[in-house]
Amino acid sequence: MTEDDIFEAIRALVVAGEYRDEVPGRPGVALEGGGAFQKTKDGVLRRIYWRGTPEYVEARRAGLLDKLPDLRVASPRTIVNAEKAIGLSLPPLLRRLYTEVGNGGFGPGYGLLRLENAHSDDTGETALSARDGWDSLPPELLPICNWGCAIYSLVDCSSPEGTMWGWDPNPVPPDESTSALFAQDFTFASWLARWIAGTIYQPTLVQDPATGHWRGASDDEARGYE
Repeated sequence: MTEDDIFEAIRALVVAGEYRDEVPGRPGVALEGGGAFQKTKDGVLRRIYWRGTPEYVEARRAGLLDKLPDLRVASPRTIVNAEKAIGLSLPPLLRRLYTEVGNGGFGPGYGLLRLENAHSDDTGETALSARDGWDSLPPELLPICNWGCAIYSLVDCSSPEGTMWGWDPNPVPPDESTSALFAQDFTFASWLARWIAGTIYQPTLVQDPATGHWRGASDDEARGYE
């Protein structure tokens, strides 16, 4: 997919109100059987569907999905302030998504982190506040996605393509020789293309069975952890 294709695909998901991996069903409908549920502000249960699953496809066909809220885009001032804080320009595709699609909230995990003012993850962090509170984080890296359990995806702003990095502190042994931070072999655009296709996995740190060294998991290894 080209960057234009990726942009248009994400914009279409946002317009449809289906821009997250977890999409709510209509309140009080299709509650029979197991699965995941959440309560509305009025206390009414609604089923949660995972984008791309057969259940999601059937619910979409039957009109049982409830649109996610509309998103607000980032203002030009927000972009200027963010790039000033980072000291680098945002990768062009990331900047375009922030300014034309939404100031975070869409995408994998808990959705892309917003740049400022509001938050979209489960900790109350924005991309900039998460970065500022991170000890010894390379200055060119910007946290953009929280997967839960302190696992993050980060983008390298030192290049227009934006190489992706992962952070998974959960299996790291308590010594200073192992880092929870690791580079991944794809760019921000291909990371989003994977999400659109339903073939993305959260960053996972594994111990290589041959060398004993800790490294980022391959797709097959990450799939086994889900």
